[in-house]
Amino acid sequence: MRYWWISILFIPLAYGAELPPNWRFEYNYGQATTEYTETQPSIVFTDTDVTQIADFHQFIWQYYLSPPWLDISIGGNITGATQVQEPEEESQQFKYLTGFANAGVVLPFSDYWHTKLVFEYFYTSMIVEDDAFGFRNLRGTQIYPEVEWLPFGSDMFIKVSPYFRVPLFSDIGNRQETTVGLKLSIPVGSRKNLRFPIFSYGKYLIFKLFYTKMSLTFEQEGYIPAEIEVEQYGATIGFNF
Repeated sequence: MRYWWISILFIPLAYGAELPPNWRFEYNYGQATTEYTETQPSIVFTDTDVTQIADFHQFIWQYYLSPPWLDISIGGNITGATQVQEPEEESQQFKYLTGFANAGVVLPFSDYWHTKLVFEYFYTSMIVEDDAFGFRNLRGTQIYPEVEWLPFGSDMFIKVSPYFRVPLFSDIGNRQETTVGLKLSIPVGSRKNLRFPIFSYGKYLIFKLFYTKMSLTFEQEGYIPAEIEVEQYGATIGFNF
């Protein structure tokens, strides 16, 4: 009986240790094919159509303000940062950067559907030799639903989940961005019975296939607006912890 106070102190800590923290970090690395097209209704403008195969990096930091319903995230993608396989001409190569800060609200439909409404501030830019083509420093806000389907439910040890996001609103250049993909999540040192959407807190090895299409009307003072389209598809391997 003399050690009853030790039990009172450490039993709650033991149960608390099973709960994951309120934040997570995700890093994904892979290869992406990026198709960039730019057209303008002007006889003095040369249309651009470039396809690049290069490395792809993705960073995401997420914090749950009110688990699991409300969260904030910051992150970004970088394409062509270290290695470009095609094209070989440096004048045709580019770096494609995107960054974001957002807040998401989960809509509680079921264990099989993870639906989140996202309010986002975004930044998009390209780095091209001699600014031969592309756009720079595009900033704005957008709203979109992010939907993940868990066809086998959230109790599966290994989770396979198609996902997609579609645009609802953007305040700049009629920007439209749509993403579809397939994600395979394998837990590494996490509890097996964490239910959706709590499982996102755990440690996971992640494989992704993705396709993204972004289109916008890019306007600059003194220039005719240009129609821009960026399509990306690729595969990544990453870690969530």
